[in-house]
Amino acid sequence: MSQKMTLNEKVKQISIQLEICETYSEFRLFRILENLDVWVNSDGGFDSFFVPVDSEISEEIERVEGLCSRVEDYTLEGEEEKRFLCIKTSSIHRAIFIPFISELINKDLSDPKKALNETLEDWRNLWRGNSGRLDKRQQRGLLGELLVLYNLIIEGNLEALRSWVGPLGNTHDFESKNLNIEVKTTIKQPASVHISLIKQVAPMKGNKKLFLIIVGLEKGEDLSLNSIIKKIRYVLEDTKLANHFEYVLNKSGYRDHHLSFYENMYSIIYFHKHEITQNSPVLNPRILGEIPGTVSNIKYTLDVHGMDLEEIHSENWKEYSALIVESD
Repeated sequence: MSQKMTLNEKVKQISIQLEICETYSEFRLFRILENLDVWVNSDGGFDSFFVPVDSEISEEIERVEGLCSRVEDYTLEGEEEKRFLCIKTSSIHRAIFIPFISELINKDLSDPKKALNETLEDWRNLWRGNSGRLDKRQQRGLLGELLVLYNLIIEGNLEALRSWVGPLGNTHDFESKNLNIEVKTTIKQPASVHISLIKQVAPMKGNKKLFLIIVGLEKGEDLSLNSIIKKIRYVLEDTKLANHFEYVLNKSGYRDHHLSFYENMYSIIYFHKHEITQNSPVLNPRILGEIPGTVSNIKYTLDVHGMDLEEIHSENWKEYSALIVESD
């Protein structure tokens, strides 16, 4: 049951379990989800999450402000004493704590401490009091990447999903052995895009291809960030790639509990492409010469309306997807 539940369904179920805990005067652990050896407790003042761990007992430490963890022994009803990693926060943080725990239990819990550290890395801004929401520019950037991803897997092969690595910190949004793709999304007319890293549109070495894809959007009624994510989830439902998509989506900063903030509607004006070569009108590190070590990055605005651009057709998506999958 728990493996097939959506993140929102898990959030609702965990919320119910915590509310049930509050109705008991004595300390009692409740299974967080059916068939999952993970437990919760709440006394109305603090919410706690328990996952079995093979580790030494430890003192309580504050991982980030308001979120603590420790290793200690508890006895489940009708069972022998068992050792748990306990994660605790004030119940006033429940709106953040439940989605946080929902994402944590999606990870490999064979090493609970490692899973906790990985989840904290993604959520640190929220625990520090920041909203953690994507701003409008970030939303449009992610929307553009997801529109390209959708076309690659719909027109081509689902395995092309594995090339989506931009949110993981890679140079390009899509990377494979034979082909990289950098996606830029714009609502400006004439079109221009922001190049945040000079390497994003620098010619590749060897025979590897690099395409710059420009996604032109305007305010409309056709799609939103939420709607394209829903479409991709539907396509990937019950496939081995579904969890991988959620992992990369999570790294992009998107969270389901921010759904109401991502309802801006757009229409697609165009998909345009430009193959980056030594002749492309971009800042080429080769012609710039040696960049001083004191310069960590060069950012600039690229007026793509002045470049040679071609419209992307169905056969192009098929070609790109095939090149990507062939790389694997």
